[in-house]
Parts: sequence; C-alpha cells; structure tokens
Amino acid sequence: MVKRRNGSSENPGWNLRFKIDTTMDEQTAVLNFPDFILRYGVQSHYLKEGFAFRKLSPSTWSGVPESFARLHSILFVCEGSLNIRLDGRPYVMPRNGFSDVIDLVALEITEMSDDLRAFHLLFTENFLEDLIKNQPPFPHSYMQKMNESPVWVIPESDRGDYLDRLATIGSVLHDTTHRFQPEMLRSAFWMFLLDVANTYLQRAETCSDEGGPDRMRSLFLRFMHMLPRHVCENHSVGFYASQLCITPQYLNRVVRRVSGHSVSDTINRMLTREIVKLLENKDLSIQEIADRLCFADQATMSKFFKRQKGLSPTAYRLKGSCSH
Repeated sequence: MVKRRNGSSENPGWNLRFKIDTTMDEQTAVLNFPDFILRYGVQSHYLKEGFAFRKLSPSTWSGVPESFARLHSILFVCEGSLNIRLDGRPYVMPRNGFSDVIDLVALEITEMSDDLRAFHLLFTENFLEDLIKNQPPFPHSYMQKMNESPVWVIPESDRGDYLDRLATIGSVLHDTTHRFQPEMLRSAFWMFLLDVANTYLQRAETCSDEGGPDRMRSLFLRFMHMLPRHVCENHSVGFYASQLCITPQYLNRVVRRVSGHSVSDTINRMLTREIVKLLENKDLSIQEIADRLCFADQATMSKFFKRQKGLSPTAYRLKGSCSH
C-alpha cells in the first residue's frame, strides 16, 4: 500500500474542489494541487507543502483528460508515449521525452500508449520559489527555450541519471517516518534540477551544429508533433519526409537514432491507437472506420490491424465488450 504524508483526502484543511469543465472539447478534469491530492493521493506520494510525485501508466490513469490549474509540472517518459496539450497545442512525448511546464501554461494530459511508463512531478510556485530562492540553477534563456520547444528528448546517456534522481525522490516521499523528510525532498529535487540544467547547457552547446544531435532531436520532435494531426489521412513515410524537407531515408535514420524505432513502426503504432479509439464507438461500422482512416477498403485495414494486435477489428471490439 502506498503511504501518504499528513493525512488523507478527508482532511478539511485542504478546502478541496473538483470540477468538470464542460467548455472543453471533451470532459476534462481540471485539477489544482488539493484537487490532485483528493483524486490521486492514494496513487501518489506528496507533501502538503506543495509537492506531489506520481508514476503515470494506463493502470493509474482514469482515462479522463486532465488539466492542471496554477501548478508547475515536470513530465518524463521512461517508455511508450504520452499525448499532452500545452495551451491547446498538441504534443507527443516519446521515450526519454521531457517537459517542464510552468504554472502559467495550461497543461492537459489527453492520451497515453498501452506501454506508457512516466513520472509526473507537480509543485506549487511557492514550493519552487522557496527551494531555489535567488539561486536558480538555470540560465535566463532556459524558460524562453522551453516556450519555443516545450518537449525535449533527453540523450540516452543522461537517462540513467534522471531515473536515479526520480527514484530517490520517490523513496524520500515514501519514507513518511523520516524526521527531516521535507529537507531530504528539497535536496533530492534540487539535485534533479541540476541534472536538468546540465542537459540544457549541453544542448545549448550543440545548437550551432546543424548536423549534430540537437538538429536530429529537433527533426524527430517535429515529426512527432505532425503525426497526430496527419496520421488519419497520411500513412506513408514519404509524406512526413516531404513536410520536413528531408529524404525518407534520413527521416528513418533520425527516428531510429532518437527512439530506437523505424518511422513505419512509429506511424503504425499511432494508426493502431486511432483504430482502437474508433472501435470503442459501437455506432461506427468497420467500413466507416476504414473510410475515416483512409484505408483502401475494410479488408486492408483489417489485415493491418491483425498484424499489429493479433486480432481482427471485429474480434478486438467483441473482446472489449466482453471485458466490461
């Protein structure tokens, strides 16, 4: 059982609020810090001073898109992919994807892959200001760069350090008996921020190298941002390469270098997720789904889906119905 610090969701001192904002395209849970603890306190670790830590996966997510109000967030994707919106703009965070979202930017978590494993740190600006005081570890250009490129792909060489720091933060929060837990947390979080600053400064040093790893990461992220907008109509590697003004061979080299997967595999996984999403709508026939996703015909889509999932679309839909 996950331990929690300083009471439960019934603590009257939280002045808890929870609402569904129906002005959005879909029903979205809008959460401030007390809302988050009320909803996810059992599945996360937190300090009442304004810091929370959770592991994101399909098993810990309600499936309802979440929007965070007046909260600073850091997201790091260990495996799989995570779909988010920042001030309404869609982004896909792949493996080793990192995003630092200030409290003035509206963050929405909208979708995740079946194999997602990610960390989500949430904290109030008061907590952050108290931690860094007048000595932020980042140069002034950091927030400007985060606004321009809000999702990074962390180099594989830095991945181990990030995971170690995050594991330490989780361990500190889990030990609710430690008399100096708040101080231990601040130290652990500060060390994590220093790692982030180190990555940023190393990235800045390579920005002038147009053929180097920074350009490859930039191309990869542009490709991943395009994919959700175009995958329903365009399934070919050539389309995305032409949009990026590079050859299909170079796009494949970039995507494989950064993510470990080919462009075709990445497109196919995204397309499969779209099919699964549409299969949940029982009012749509298999032929209508094939038409919406621009397959030549129902048989072509069924063959594609069976290669990806091991079941035909009809069998997959029936299996989903039986599980409810």
